[in-house]
Order: sequence, then structure tokens, then C-alpha cells
Amino acid sequence: MDPATFEPWRVPLAQWGLVQLVTGLTVALTPSQSIVRSMAAAIVIALAYSFQSHVAESFADTRAGGPLAAMCWVNVLNAIDMLVLSRVSYEAQVEWEAKKFGDGAAKKANSDSLKSTLFRRLLWSQNIAFNYRRINTPWQISRLPVFNSTNPQYVPTRLKFVLESSVKVCIAFLLVHLCTMDPSDPRMIGAIAELSDSKMVLAPWLHGTSANTILVHAMITISFGIVCRASIVGMYSLGGVVLVALGVYDPAEWPPVANSLTEAWSLTRLWGTAWHQVLRTLLVSNADFISFSVLRISPKSRWACYLRVLFAFTVSGFIHMGMDLAFGVPRATTGAVWFFCLQALGVMFESIFQSLFCTQIEKISPLFRRVIGYVWVALFLLWATPVWLNPIMLCLYKDGQRGMSPVPIIGDVLRAQVT
Repeated sequence: MDPATFEPWRVPLAQWGLVQLVTGLTVALTPSQSIVRSMAAAIVIALAYSFQSHVAESFADTRAGGPLAAMCWVNVLNAIDMLVLSRVSYEAQVEWEAKKFGDGAAKKANSDSLKSTLFRRLLWSQNIAFNYRRINTPWQISRLPVFNSTNPQYVPTRLKFVLESSVKVCIAFLLVHLCTMDPSDPRMIGAIAELSDSKMVLAPWLHGTSANTILVHAMITISFGIVCRASIVGMYSLGGVVLVALGVYDPAEWPPVANSLTEAWSLTRLWGTAWHQVLRTLLVSNADFISFSVLRISPKSRWACYLRVLFAFTVSGFIHMGMDLAFGVPRATTGAVWFFCLQALGVMFESIFQSLFCTQIEKISPLFRRVIGYVWVALFLLWATPVWLNPIMLCLYKDGQRGMSPVPIIGDVLRAQVT
């Protein structure tokens, strides 16, 4: 391949990498209250802005530029949190480990040579820069999934972890295959004919949407949910298999990426417990800074909670819009921000509804409450997802790529029987 092909990538990729490098090194090598941290945060923002300015020119193929740009701004929020909000530091990490593992860890650290200590700092600096859930640190997220819900302290052996994760990878990739369909399949062609990238899909009652269109939306939404979940679990588990098998990480340092979907009997629990929490810390900390420090809203105020929810989901929408660009979806038609802002409104609606009818809700049996909750979540997602999914589907079909199957799981089985 011609080296000149990669020439336009050189500067923006270096800028992208420097965001993480500057963040990690500053966190590891400076005191938590150092003024250098604010300067480093400004440098990170400048690097990200420069990257964003060059990415459209350097990446003619937006499929690479979209997710890179999205993750660049994720890393900026992560940097702001670690550098100036949570004030993450290597000294605090060592102190926490000493308390957790006893004085032996501290004595061992003090007895090591300066060279060894510096090497550990440098390794830690790059680990913490990508450790979005702050696993095994004083800043670890409060809802970190565990290997066994009945025994939260349980950690599998290295061999068992690798075997179980390998099974997850196989199942995940199988589900992705079963829930996607070739664009030449007649059933896919028929489904695409029912889709529109108009935002009016959110108001089907205004233009007489047919039952068949609603059914197609429901089926591809189910496929989309399965593919998203399977892709996240599969890729995360694949990384765990490789890194844990090689001894780079211990099983305890690679907990499950998400809790069970059986926890999702409300939108609040779906996004706050059952789904992955990779972005939780960096979104919440920045939202709290805006609420408490900038707008001076009381932390106990319901408005502070609502602003946190709205900020988190809106930023998530823009991050996923970058993912849409990777599918070739034009900025004008992407519905990612719409979808995630609707989730914020749904979560706020739940909060208001529960506060208004808490007495009546308490009278309903826990099992029936869960059943109602599952139905509510399912219907809400079936209504809100097409505004995001339809433009993706249309672009995938236009490019001749596999899309979400209108006959999830059993589509290939039925096709085999017909042929």
C-alpha cells in the first residue's frame, strides 16, 4: 500500500493520541491540586479542537473520522474529570491500595527503586487514561457489575474467565449474524420500502402509518437492540480473553461490561444499571460541575438531577452521532441526538410520575410492577428507536451492507427451509 495514503492521517492521529498521553502523564506526575492540571486541560481541549478541524480534510472516508472524532471528545470530558474535577492522582491511588491491601503494599512501594516507581507511574498513567469506569481505583463507579450477583466478592480463575468469555464472544457474534440480513434478501428489500428517515416517524398517527410499517419498525428495532448488546458484550469479552490470557490483566480487573437486562424494568434502570456504564463517570462529573458550580443549583434540588440527565443523554447523542457518521449517515438525517434526548425526557417523566403516584404504585405487587415496567420500556423503545435506526438502515442498504433483520434470529432458518 502506498505510504502517501496515510500521510493525511499522520497529524490528526497524533493529536488524538496526545489527548490521552497528556491526560495520563499529567494525572500521574503532578499533585492533585497542581495548577499545571488546568493548563493541561486547556491543552487537551485545544488538541481536540485542532483534531476536529483537520478530521474532515484528513479522513475523506467519514467512516473512520466519525467514531474517532466522537471518542476524541469523550476523552476530553474524561480529561476534564480526572484533571480538575475528580482530581485523580497516583498518590491517591497508592494510598487507597495501602488501605485496601494493608501496609505491605505501601512498604513494598517505598522500598522500590526510583526507576521502578517512575516506570509504574508511567504504566498507570496510560491505564487510567482509558479506564473510563475507574476499575480498582478510589474513583470506581458505584454500579460496577459483578461476576455473581448472589456473591459479589466472587472472581473466577483465569482459566474459567477465559473459557466463559470465549463462549460469550461466540454467542455474541452468532447473534449479530442471526439479527442482520443481506441487502439482496427479498425480505430486506420489502422492509426497506417501509422505512423513512423523516423525524415524522415519531408521530405515526399523523400520517396513517400502516400496521405493516409498525411491524417492520418493531422487528428491526428488536434486531438493533440485540446487535448493539451483542456487539458491546462480544468486543469487550474478546478484549478480556486476549488481555487476561496474556496476563496483562487479572480477571478482577475485567468485570462484566453490563448488568443483566432483567434489571431494566424502567428507563432509569435500563440506562443506569442494565446497560454499560463506560461513560457514566465522565458525563456525571461534568454535568454536576455545570449544575453546582456554574448554575449554582442545589445538589439536593430535583432540577439538578434533571439537568444531569439531560446533559448526559444529550452528550451521548452527539457521541453516537459520530458513530452514525461511521455508517455513512449524513449529519442532516442522523437521529442519534433525537433518540437520546427522548431517553432523557422518558427518564424525567418516570421521575415525575413516580413522585406523583408513589402511594398508588406501592400498593401494586412487586412482580406486577416489574411486568408493567418491562412493557413500558419495550413500548417506549419501539416508539423512539426508528428515528435513530431508520437513517442507519437506509445508508447500510444503499451501500450494499448487511442491515438489521426484519426477521430476527429465525430469518436464516426460515430462508434455509424455503430454499
